[in-house]
Amino acid sequence: MEPEGRRLPDLERHLDRQLRAQERQLVWVRLAVVVIAAAMILATRDRLPAFPVLLSVMGVVVLYDGLLALAVSRFPAREVGIVATALDLAAVTVAVYASAESIDAYLFYMPIILSVAFRYGFGASVWAALVCSGTYAAVTVIAAGQEAQVRELLGVRVAYLAGAGLAAGLLARGILARAMEVAELRGQLDAEEIEREHARERELLAGMSRDFSASIEPEATARAIVTGAAPLLGDVVALLRVEDPDSSTPRLVPAGVNSTRPEIGDQLVEHLATRRPRVGEGIVGGAAATVTSILAGDGDTPPPSFPGDPDGVTTLGLRTVLAVPVVTRGRVGGVLLAASLGERPLGEGERRLAEAIAERAGPALENAALWSDLQRQMARERQAQRVKDDFLSIVSHELRTPLTSIQGYSQLLESRLRGSAGTAKELSQLRVIRSQVGRMRRLVDDLLDVSRIDRRGGVSIEPERIDLVDELRAAAERLEREHRDREIVLEVPNSLILAADRDRIGQVLTNLADNAVKYSPEGGPVTLRAWRDEDEAHIAVADTGIGIPADQQDLVFERFFQADDDTSKRRFGGLGLGLYITRAIVEAHGGRIWAEPNRTAGRGTTFRVRLPLVTPAQRPTVISGEPPPFVLRRGERDP
Repeated sequence: MEPEGRRLPDLERHLDRQLRAQERQLVWVRLAVVVIAAAMILATRDRLPAFPVLLSVMGVVVLYDGLLALAVSRFPAREVGIVATALDLAAVTVAVYASAESIDAYLFYMPIILSVAFRYGFGASVWAALVCSGTYAAVTVIAAGQEAQVRELLGVRVAYLAGAGLAAGLLARGILARAMEVAELRGQLDAEEIEREHARERELLAGMSRDFSASIEPEATARAIVTGAAPLLGDVVALLRVEDPDSSTPRLVPAGVNSTRPEIGDQLVEHLATRRPRVGEGIVGGAAATVTSILAGDGDTPPPSFPGDPDGVTTLGLRTVLAVPVVTRGRVGGVLLAASLGERPLGEGERRLAEAIAERAGPALENAALWSDLQRQMARERQAQRVKDDFLSIVSHELRTPLTSIQGYSQLLESRLRGSAGTAKELSQLRVIRSQVGRMRRLVDDLLDVSRIDRRGGVSIEPERIDLVDELRAAAERLEREHRDREIVLEVPNSLILAADRDRIGQVLTNLADNAVKYSPEGGPVTLRAWRDEDEAHIAVADTGIGIPADQQDLVFERFFQADDDTSKRRFGGLGLGLYITRAIVEAHGGRIWAEPNRTAGRGTTFRVRLPLVTPAQRPTVISGEPPPFVLRRGERDP
């Protein structure tokens, strides 16, 4: 049931329509009365001295009756009724005055009383009776030469008019009350029907919104829009998008077409493909230029055909064309076009529905456009990544050849100098050369690993049965040889067997140990620990260096990142690739690596590694839409 506040306007509209219909009926009744009265006047003109006056009054009544018929369609019916009552009263009074000697002249007032009663109800009917009876009495008294019989019956006639007004008012009250009930009931039924229609529209629009958002591909979104709108909007529906909106003459190109008659849809597609309308041209272009919906043609009168027929009005024989702009990203991104061939012309209801559809189509098209832009951007980034990876791979391979030659010849020179009793200074210089060549080879190997990670999604491993304790002891011995001023602490069990790639695990331990040395003060201790926890092996490499800020503990595993308390320069050297490669190797084994403060020493950093004792036999599941897995495994086998 509609709220009272919403029913009142509908009820008033119904009453106004009834009053207008009633006034039109009274116009015809008035004309009928004039015709009858004129016939009677003509029949008794020999006995009516005021024949010319009465005939003139009849002519005036016909004249203003025609004017009232025009006024009732332009002005409120209540005001037109008041004017009509006043004119009728004046015309009857003139007629009564002209024929005052007639005994029955007072009856001319009866139609006025009845019309007022049925127009305005009981109170107005009583007042009209009093006014009419008073006017009749005044005219009778004023008129000269009145017959004695007329004066004698004056009181009876006045009472008759007053009683007639009372009776007419009571009758009108019942009739008007019943009419009010009927009008209210009809208004309620119409309001409920309108509400049901709105509910159906809301349900349809909600379903369309879901369909529009079901896909973020531009083509699929355009198809969903025209498919959903076609059953509701005319014989053919098309969605046109603005091509190159920043150009001086942007054009509209079809993005999707749907029609109840496939041949008409094909003709429209062909026409729009060969004759693309410009923004501002024709009905469709006008809607895009003005950001206003345009409805042209009413079924009987066809829409205007512009030069070149940009809308296809002449080519397809369209009788109604509706164009509604679709706003995306704050400007017109397209136009929703609906057309009828005449069997079902489009009207204001279709315009309102098309505007609601266009309002929902805008965000869907915007999302599709954003997705398309993102896809293009991702493609460009992938291409740039491939170019960069190719460059790293080529440069790394090209550097290895001269480095190998330098290393080989430096070894040859060192052996010759030893054989020829070379000086200690020359031998020291050769050792420096060999050390720097080794450092460069490690940098090149790191670049190659990064290239493989980026190209393949990770590193390759060859799992085998190894003893992690042996690898840790080898790493500790290397540190002791290379850094004799360091205290190297090794805390390991007797044995810790797991399935892993020996070379890659050695690379992990080397990277972590070198990193601990790099960021520790001169002579600072480095601790290497390992233990078993259920089916996992744990490794901890701790230092007492500068530590890593909490907000950088995850960033240290990114490419080219180096934890430093001075961001203006890199004080510790290196490319910042060691931990990036280390994480790739650990995750290739199905493990995890992270950094945390060295709580035992109270300063520095501890890198923790957790490795499964048995390497997973299958790659992780890749979730659709996410990047590929970080690692790539090959040749996995059981320990």
